[in-house]
Amino acid sequence: MRARVTVAVASALLTGAFGSSAVAGLGAPTEAGAGAASAAAVSPSSDRSEAALRRAKALLEDARPAGGELTRALLRVVRTYPGLSAAGRRAAARLLSRPTDRRDPEGNSWRAPEAAVSPACTTTFCVHWVERTRDAPSLRDVNGSADGDGVPDYVEVALLIAEHAFAVENGELGWRQPKSDRRLGGRGGKTDIYLADIGAAGLFGYVAPDRAQARAGRFPRSLYSYLVLDDDYSRRQFSGTLPAESLAVTLAHEYNHVLGFSYDSFQDAWMSEATATWMEDQVFDSVNDYLRYMGRWVRRGRVPLTANSIKIYGSAVWNAWLERSYGRDLIRRAWAGARRSRPAGFSVESYGRAIRRAGPSDFNRDFARFAADLAEWRTASVFPEGRTYPDVPRSGRLGLGRASVRRLNHTTFRLLGIRPTRARALRVTARVPAGVTAALALVGRLGTETRGRPEVRMRLARGGGRLSLTLRRPDRFQRITAIAINADTKQRGFSPRTFDWRYLRDRIPFTLRARLRR
Repeated sequence: MRARVTVAVASALLTGAFGSSAVAGLGAPTEAGAGAASAAAVSPSSDRSEAALRRAKALLEDARPAGGELTRALLRVVRTYPGLSAAGRRAAARLLSRPTDRRDPEGNSWRAPEAAVSPACTTTFCVHWVERTRDAPSLRDVNGSADGDGVPDYVEVALLIAEHAFAVENGELGWRQPKSDRRLGGRGGKTDIYLADIGAAGLFGYVAPDRAQARAGRFPRSLYSYLVLDDDYSRRQFSGTLPAESLAVTLAHEYNHVLGFSYDSFQDAWMSEATATWMEDQVFDSVNDYLRYMGRWVRRGRVPLTANSIKIYGSAVWNAWLERSYGRDLIRRAWAGARRSRPAGFSVESYGRAIRRAGPSDFNRDFARFAADLAEWRTASVFPEGRTYPDVPRSGRLGLGRASVRRLNHTTFRLLGIRPTRARALRVTARVPAGVTAALALVGRLGTETRGRPEVRMRLARGGGRLSLTLRRPDRFQRITAIAINADTKQRGFSPRTFDWRYLRDRIPFTLRARLRR
């Protein structure tokens, strides 16, 4: 069942199951989660481990949890597992149990037995469902007279979409097949998908690693896992979003987490989410779900690219920039080589290793180039869908002749407007403390915002100091932007307290000045 499928086809097939074949707009996965940041040597305290466990339980039990974090919360439980008490480990095991485990009291199990003809399987996936309780999908089987299998249309279309995701992610893009669960779902190690009414908890879908993988008090870095998807994507529960698109984009996203866990479950949340959101667009290019995150992304220039915040979903554009620069294979190579990067779980190095092998650059230089291209990304000269992006806000203006100081955290940038003025040249300088990997960019746009052409100057300094750039005849441009870029990623290990790396180059002062040459 390797049929190619579009969202429109899926929607048409689900007319009976959903009651509508219209396709427009999208509600993206509130839980699009994965990959908590981690490191090989993490020794979490019992307090941190218990806090991680409480957070995961709350996300399952609360009627409307804040944010979409369940997969990441479950991964954090996995990573902090060594610090749990015996009772905590038993509770963690219940949280990680599949919906078919009727002994689970944590709200994760079905309240009815699995349907008699469940699961329905292809060569790669099995979809499991029940026929009673709120977890049951629509049992309508419009095609039943033709195939006579009694499998609901919703289940069949979920399998069709799953196989399409497999065809793109594992076939076209060459990602390694997921680690086998050795028949835990009952059908030869296929990837298992369970349908449940998780929309009641504000979730579109999540991925969980199976509990049986813990050995000697720890989980391995390569994990097999299962998916849980909503049983109907009701427009009532999901604020009017269209069910077919929600099912399609959620499955493409969450299945990529299954693949990521197979490669390395230690990777940082920002890499996992940026990749899975980018992958949605590879599997269903017409949906463009990631665009709904872009408004928040552009307003968070002061939040590091590597931070575990709402920004990580919009950071799909980082992967889009890498794709444009090196091709789609680079993202897969970053994941495939992740377990060989050091320190373990440091996603900056996972990307950096792939970048260095692809050409004469590295993570720091490419982050600086990426930041420089943001100034006029709506011209679509670098970002193919840039005309649909919101403009990146400027953090004020850089006046002529006056020094201006901006403080930047690691992997952040500031865009400062400069008024185009008649002169022979415009020169901008920046002074940065010694030892900081920093960059300065100067971008002038010729033409309109969406159809113009940017001229980009960029200079990187790996040890700080003075940087300077010049644009000739600045009055030619409709807009000029100076960009201060803290491209530093130095760190001193992983913190189990913050569940993030201890970055060393934050609040770095950049002293900027602009002058005209008459």
